[in-house]
Amino acid sequence: MIRPWKQISSKLIGDFRIFKLRSDVKLSPRTGREHDFFVLDSVDWVNVVALTPDQKLVMIEQFRHGSNTVELEIPGGMMDPGETDPVATAVRELREETGYEGENARLLGRIWSNPAILSNKTFTVLIETAG
Repeated sequence: MIRPWKQISSKLIGDFRIFKLRSDVKLSPRTGREHDFFVLDSVDWVNVVALTPDQKLVMIEQFRHGSNTVELEIPGGMMDPGETDPVATAVRELREETGYEGENARLLGRIWSNPAILSNKTFTVLIETAG
């Protein structure tokens, strides 16, 4: 049976506005040895699956600095400070990024963004657009 690792210490390494980097030292439950881990703390993210009345998927083109490429993506973004409802965030992001207004917005699911190195969650929201 897999057991959680005991945290020995945690130290903030840097605050970079959209994420914080921390170093955790944890104890392996199997070997009893200490190991270093680096974790990115970020706010939760929202991805929007927006469908037009004729069942077309709304997409946006954006330049992405990480890949240094222009990408075709579904709308989405980070939850702003004080936002606690991913559905409301999705409606806001859709409007900001595409100009589309949504209705019948509903949460499809939630996953850990990348549980190996990130502490945040990604919510996927389905929105039917008004046109």
